[in-house]
Amino acid sequence: MSRQFPDPAIIDPAFSEYVEIPDESMYALVRKRGQERPGEPALSFLGVRMSYGRLLDEIESCARGIQALGFREGDVFAICMPNTPETAILYYAVNRLGGICNMIHPLAPAAYVMEIIENTRSSYLCLPDLFIGRLAEQIEAKRADSPLRHILVSPMARSGGALSRFGLWLTKTRKAMRQMPRNDAWIRWQELLDRGRVESLPQAPEGSDRVAVYLHSGGTTGAAKTIMLTDRNFNSIAVPIFAAIGVPAGAPPPYGESFVNVLPLFHGFGLCIGLHAMLVNGACSILVPQFSTKGMASIIKKERPTLIAGVPTLFEALLNAPVMQKADLSSFKAIFCGGDSLTPELKERFDRFLKERGSACRLREGYGLTETVTVCSITHDKSSDRNGIGHPLANMEMKIIDPETREMKADGERGEICVTGPTVMAGYLNDEEATRETLVLHDDGKVWVETGDLGYRDPDGYYHFTSRLKRMIKVSGIPVFPAQIEEIIASMPEVLQTAVIGIPHPYRMQVVKAFLKVKPDTDKKALEERIVEAVAKRLLPYAVPKEFEYLEEFPKTLIGKIDTRLLEEKEAIRRGGL
Repeated sequence: MSRQFPDPAIIDPAFSEYVEIPDESMYALVRKRGQERPGEPALSFLGVRMSYGRLLDEIESCARGIQALGFREGDVFAICMPNTPETAILYYAVNRLGGICNMIHPLAPAAYVMEIIENTRSSYLCLPDLFIGRLAEQIEAKRADSPLRHILVSPMARSGGALSRFGLWLTKTRKAMRQMPRNDAWIRWQELLDRGRVESLPQAPEGSDRVAVYLHSGGTTGAAKTIMLTDRNFNSIAVPIFAAIGVPAGAPPPYGESFVNVLPLFHGFGLCIGLHAMLVNGACSILVPQFSTKGMASIIKKERPTLIAGVPTLFEALLNAPVMQKADLSSFKAIFCGGDSLTPELKERFDRFLKERGSACRLREGYGLTETVTVCSITHDKSSDRNGIGHPLANMEMKIIDPETREMKADGERGEICVTGPTVMAGYLNDEEATRETLVLHDDGKVWVETGDLGYRDPDGYYHFTSRLKRMIKVSGIPVFPAQIEEIIASMPEVLQTAVIGIPHPYRMQVVKAFLKVKPDTDKKALEERIVEAVAKRLLPYAVPKEFEYLEEFPKTLIGKIDTRLLEEKEAIRRGGL
C-alpha cells in the first residue's frame, strides 16, 4: 500500500516522512545526547534538576551495582516504581547491560506483582521504600518459590533534595523501612551503589533488535498480555517525535524543551515519550510521581514547561481546579491527549481554557496501543481544531480493513484499524497463538497489527476511532479487563453468573459495574464487600467494581453466551446516553 498524505493545508508531509533510525540501544542514544549536553537538565523531580552528565554517571554506578548482584545480559529486572529519577536510572542501567526491564504498576497488590514475576521469570525486583509495608511481607513469603534473587529498595525522595528526604524520612520512610526483611535478598539503593564501586563494566551490547522491555496490557483480544518490545521499537518513536512540534527531521533538537511526565513509567507513553524521547532529544523530563492539581500548578509556575501529555481525566481535573484558574499557561508549545477517547466537548472547553490563560496551542489527540509501544498517530497543530486521531507518525502506516475479509475500506467506511511500522512489538510473551492473531501478514507483504479497534479514514486523510471490538474498560486511561474481574467474582460460591461492563464517570471517564445472578437468600451487602476485597487483592485498584446490579436472568447471544453488548446498550439507555 502506497502512503497517502493529507492536504498540506491540514498537515505538513514532513510530519510523517521516513526517518532513518540508528541501530543502537536506548542507552546508547541517551549517552550520545548526554555527552553533547552534559550541563543541560535531563530530569527534574520535586523541584531538583539532574544534569545529563550526572544522569550518565548515575546510570553507570547503578549498572555496576546490579552487575555486582549477578545481573547479566538477558536477565529480567522487574521495576515496580513510580516516576522518580531512580526509576529512569535503573531502566537505562538494565538496558546498558543488555537486560530486560519488566515494568509493573507500583500500586499493584503483592499477588499481582508475584504473578508477573513468575510469568516473566524476573530474577530482580525494584520497589519504592514507601511501599515496603504494603508489599514486603507477602513478597518475602513467596520469594523462595519464585525466580526472584534480589529485591532492590529505592528511596522515594533520594533525588528530590535534602528537605524532601528529611520530611519523608520523618513521616513515612522510617516506619516503612522497619518492615524490610533483614536478609541478603533485600538490598538498599546506597548499598547497591557501594557494592558496585569495584566493578568494571563490559562493553554495552550492540544493535537494537533484542527484546528490551516488557509492558503489560490487554492485547488486542482483551485478555491480559505481556508485550515484548525492542530497543528499535522505542527508538523509532523517540528519534523523530519532535517533528510533532515542528522540528524538521534530522535537525538538531532545540534547547530548553521540558515535558511534564505525569503519565506513569509503566505505561508506554510515559516511558517512551515522557522519558526516552525527551532524553534522546536533549529535553528535560519533569517526573511527577503522583498527580494532583496543586502539584501541577506548582510545576507550571516554577518549571515553565513547554510540553505535556495526559489522559482526558487529567485535563478535566485541571479545568475544574480552583488552583488552576489564574495559571499562566503561555509556556506550553504542545499539549497532547491519549489513553481514552477525547470528547469534542472536553476538547473545546480545554482549548478555550488554554487561550484564556495565554497559550497559543490547542489540545491535540493521538492514538496508539502498547503493541506499538504507544502513540502511532496524532493530530497536527495545523488542524488541531479537527476531531479525530490524526495521521500516522514518521515511518508508520495505518489502514482500515473489513475485519472478516481483510479487504481495504474506502474513505469514510468503517472497519478495523490496522497499524504497521518499526514500532510494532516482537510479540506476546509465551503466547504464540495470540501473537499470530494480532500480528498478521497481509497481501502487501507487511506484518500489520490488527488492533481490534474500529474506525475510519476521512477524505482528507485523517483517521478516526469509533469503538472497540475487544472487551476492555478504560478507567482514568488505564486498561481494565472484564474477564479477569469476572473470574474473581465467579469464584464466589453465592454467584451463579456474572458480567462486568464499564459505565460513565464524570472524572475517571469509566468505572466498573458488575452484574450478578446469585443464589437465593444471599447477603448481597456482604457479598459485595468480599468481591471488592478480593479484586483489590489480586488486580489493580482501577478494577474494583463501583456499582453492582442483580439480575434474575442474563441476556444471551445466539450461541448462548452472556450478551455484554446488550447490557452496555441497556445501561446507556437507562443513563440517557442513547
